[in-house]
Amino acid sequence: MPSYLNKVLNLETLAAIDLGSNALRAVIARKRGNEIEVIKSFREPLRLGEDVFNTGSISPEKMKMTEEAFIKLFHLFTEYNVTDTRAMATSAMRESKNGEILARKIAHSTGIEIETIKGDVEAQLICNAVKGQVNLKKKAAVLMDIGGGSTEITIVKNEQVLAAHSFSVGTVRLLSYKNKEELEEKISEELAKIMSFIKDHIKLKDLDLMIGTGGNLRRIGKIRKKTLGKATSQIAMFDEIKHMEETISSMSYVDRIRRLELDQNRADVILPAIMLTLHLMKELKMDKIHLPKVGLKEGIILSMLSFIPKRLILKD
Repeated sequence: MPSYLNKVLNLETLAAIDLGSNALRAVIARKRGNEIEVIKSFREPLRLGEDVFNTGSISPEKMKMTEEAFIKLFHLFTEYNVTDTRAMATSAMRESKNGEILARKIAHSTGIEIETIKGDVEAQLICNAVKGQVNLKKKAAVLMDIGGGSTEITIVKNEQVLAAHSFSVGTVRLLSYKNKEELEEKISEELAKIMSFIKDHIKLKDLDLMIGTGGNLRRIGKIRKKTLGKATSQIAMFDEIKHMEETISSMSYVDRIRRLELDQNRADVILPAIMLTLHLMKELKMDKIHLPKVGLKEGIILSMLSFIPKRLILKD
């Protein structure tokens, strides 16, 4: 159906792209009256952060891979009659010396313009997506989004963002630490900064909830449901995550793929994500973390709407 007919019939199809340090993620969502439904998801494990955090630039090989991934997306968007697209890039593109060159290449190849956003913008978009899934009315919460290059910490009270900050600690950065002891030391160092930020803006005793977003935290929920046999993937208890940490740290890379059914590009970064989550839960004295299946890309979709949808229907 042509785009203009979709618009007339209020069946607009929107696409949101999150170009992160670990992966390129996208969703296609369709407006249905006052609701919006995610109908297709896409992920390409580009690992831009591997280059940027080591050399400061994106390599020619990664440039080519990223451009090819956007061309794939362009064809997918055509297939689904996408009427509007918004693309945002985070930590790796923010820090790269040649990110603008890559953005121009992609715009030339596909017509897709990439916005490189700051951490506070990213945090607000993620918060907007979370509000539709977790009740934040009259609640105080810490939101943690663990990416490949950075972790966004957002403090929310009664659905309003009190403060947000981007910390330069992410799963791809943490892979440079070759043993668990070094990893623990780096996480503790960053955690001290995170806790100082949180305490500057809210009393710990006033916190009601901890909420986690990002691909690795969603994976924690999936491991909980599938491996531990729990009913839902949208929460996890402190003791369960501690058990995951102990189990996964003793597994080889291959065993993580086979026994936990992790993708190859997830099997190495899952442990740093679990460790960072566990350390923060311990400091905040939280016995559980909420894991809604939303993140930046869903926040981008919501930012494209002229109304607040009655419901955002997610794809399993």
